[in-house]
Amino acid sequence: MENFLVSYEYGSGTVWGYVAAAGAHEVVAFLPEVDVWEEPPPSLSAADLADIAGQPAVAVDAKNAIDVLLGNFRGMNAAALIA
Repeated sequence: MENFLVSYEYGSGTVWGYVAAAGAHEVVAFLPEVDVWEEPPPSLSAADLADIAGQPAVAVDAKNAIDVLLGNFRGMNAAALIA
């Protein structure tokens, strides 16, 4: 398994996270609503990438994988607000 950087566009922004899968093709097959990034876009800072990498990767075949990504993202932002 390898971790793939993904983004998910939702109503008010973008959620970033890592999905664990055998290949990018598997991510697209299981989660067609996400974009898979070979390289992080320049808009993500090193600090952003470190925060994203600090969250657990979601298994590609996890039940409600998008909800898990959203939960990780919310938790990451809540921790930033407390710090």
